[in-house]
Amino acid sequence: MFQLKTIWSGCLPHASYRVTDFSELNLHVTKPQLIQLRWIDLTLPFGIYSNEKLVFLYDPYARELHTEEGGILEQNHPNVSIVDFLIAHGQTFHDPDTYSLKMEDAYGLSPDSHWRQFGLPKVKAPAAFIANLLTTFGVISFQVVLYKNKLLSDIESWAKRTGSNYTVESSRKWVWPKTYKVSCDVSQQSEQAIHQLVSILDHYEEWEGVRFLIPTETGTVSLFIGGDLTQGYGYGVFQYEHPGEVVSNEI
Repeated sequence: MFQLKTIWSGCLPHASYRVTDFSELNLHVTKPQLIQLRWIDLTLPFGIYSNEKLVFLYDPYARELHTEEGGILEQNHPNVSIVDFLIAHGQTFHDPDTYSLKMEDAYGLSPDSHWRQFGLPKVKAPAAFIANLLTTFGVISFQVVLYKNKLLSDIESWAKRTGSNYTVESSRKWVWPKTYKVSCDVSQQSEQAIHQLVSILDHYEEWEGVRFLIPTETGTVSLFIGGDLTQGYGYGVFQYEHPGEVVSNEI
């Protein structure tokens, strides 16, 4: 944080600024007040505006600093993945008795799983933002448990249209309602194709039950997305079996 303030203190002129994490934080400060800021959640995007023009942005998902000229500032941060960074600096997911247990049961996840939560910003176009996020994270596949035949049909149509390999497992015939677990490979898909998939899931409001899989050096991490991004209440939750190495968030 000290290094971050040193960078913007050198590139920003003396003026009044609006500081936001595109979620809860929204402050109007002078430059001396800006430099005195102490507590900022660096798992969220951090923007500095002057006269409503974005002049400085920290992007935690790509771990990059942007200036108003559109350039990316070089950083001497450790060579860690974006996912490792967010796992290390996200919050512990405090909902073990409901959502996490439900997902462990639905997808056969380990009961010894680790769950970490990170915030998502308030955005006007959630589908486009999430598609970009999934591409940035390097998602290779997804699984979803369905109860809606129409959603199953739409996902199958998308998979056939984009050439994605997929499988469908259905529950036994005497179980009611009948459920389907769809697994689909998206490793070769463009961001535009993933955006189309996200739009389908968004239309049916199936977010909290979708499991996106991300490969890392220590194993496969699952990502679940929930909340309302349009209202600033969006969040992501990582599930993994091996604790990730804690890395410094000083940039």
